[in-house]
Amino acid sequence: MVLLTGANTHMTFGQERSLERPPIIPLRQLENYEFLKDSSKASLFFDPIKFIPLNRKKDTYISLGGEIKTFYESILNREDEGEGYLLTRFMIHADIHLGTKFRIFIQPASGFDFFKEAPASIVDRDELFLLNFFAVYKFLQNESNSLAFRLGRQELNYGRGRLITIREGPNIRHYWEGISLLFDSPKWKGDAFFTKYGTNKSGVFDNPIWDNEETFWGSYWQSKKTIFKNTKLNVYYLGFIDNVSQFFNATGKETRHSIGGRLYKTQSQWDYDIEITGQFGNIGDADILAIGFFGEVGYTLKPDATIKHRIGLKTDYFTGDRDAADNKANTFNPMYPRQGYYRGSGALYAANYWDIHPSFSINVANNFSFLVDWTWYWRVSSEDGIYIGGSGIPQLAPNESSKKYLGSQLDFEFSYRLNEYINTTINYAHFYSGGFVEENPTPTEISDFLNVSLLFRF
Repeated sequence: MVLLTGANTHMTFGQERSLERPPIIPLRQLENYEFLKDSSKASLFFDPIKFIPLNRKKDTYISLGGEIKTFYESILNREDEGEGYLLTRFMIHADIHLGTKFRIFIQPASGFDFFKEAPASIVDRDELFLLNFFAVYKFLQNESNSLAFRLGRQELNYGRGRLITIREGPNIRHYWEGISLLFDSPKWKGDAFFTKYGTNKSGVFDNPIWDNEETFWGSYWQSKKTIFKNTKLNVYYLGFIDNVSQFFNATGKETRHSIGGRLYKTQSQWDYDIEITGQFGNIGDADILAIGFFGEVGYTLKPDATIKHRIGLKTDYFTGDRDAADNKANTFNPMYPRQGYYRGSGALYAANYWDIHPSFSINVANNFSFLVDWTWYWRVSSEDGIYIGGSGIPQLAPNESSKKYLGSQLDFEFSYRLNEYINTTINYAHFYSGGFVEENPTPTEISDFLNVSLLFRF
């Protein structure tokens, strides 16, 4: 999960300003190291490059950083055939502040795959490209409010990443190209944006600019203060066009509008996160009417203790097409979700299924964590099939099957934080096929998945 909020902070240039050290997070452009204007606060090894002043006022400066992530993955399909391969990602970035109003952020990235039998995909390999390259100009600021615009290649991530995320799991992350308007006040933080989705190719600086079938725009608002009983609110509108969209029961140009809201509480023993999204528009001649629901509740025993135990229960519901012949499209489209909902056939796309998902986790002093969860999946509509991957590829056709049970997945995850800069994670998952999957075997169906990763960020 990407950390996007902080206590008692004020946003500047799309960052969270604080007198304390920011956490090192996947979205590096949100980190702010202005507290190092006071050089006596430098205490970590990489602090000398996190704030390099270029003038006496120290309002013009450069902040440098980077990342190396390497992970081994092993997969086994239902016929006991599998492979193991290595993925590696390199990133560096420069955050250049030119006074108090203008900022440039540049982040080249490289992704490589090794020992993989199948041809490299766009989520595995891109030898060298610009993941982020944008400028921010702040044209309005007073003691409580600010307004800025951001222009260029940029990453977008909102809420829990259910609809818009950077795709941190795979080797190559999402990016968009366009303009964003960034508003911040003591009570609300809001963005409006108009973009084209980024296109990845596997070579060196060969990704085209503003050349994709997908156009994406919208506005996302987040309350910074609680609206009742430690609960915060997100509301949003998202517009999406795909010129070559394909579903089992509808094809053609897709124009989709999503309106949604999210209520969540993360403090105290009880936490919850509820989000609902309604969608309308059209795919070719078919009218869209779809709904997505995300719900999660958890209870932490002794939240102030060094060792924290949490019990969680989650359920999701994403509509599928109800009738292949009625010229209506009811399949939900999450557009740019985080992957990993389901690995039985790759990664289940959030469309035409519902699930129930209990979990148990242990966290020790924020340095070690263990998670076990078990998820059961069912189709919502027998008239629609199953979609996989980050772009919702139609995978298992309905084939007149009345069976809805897809199967269940058991997951184990161990994570250890060695220090401020190094983390390691081990994840193992096993998928137990249900009736519908058994009736529709596919060579890509994965029964076992192992991921061992080592992450170094500075």
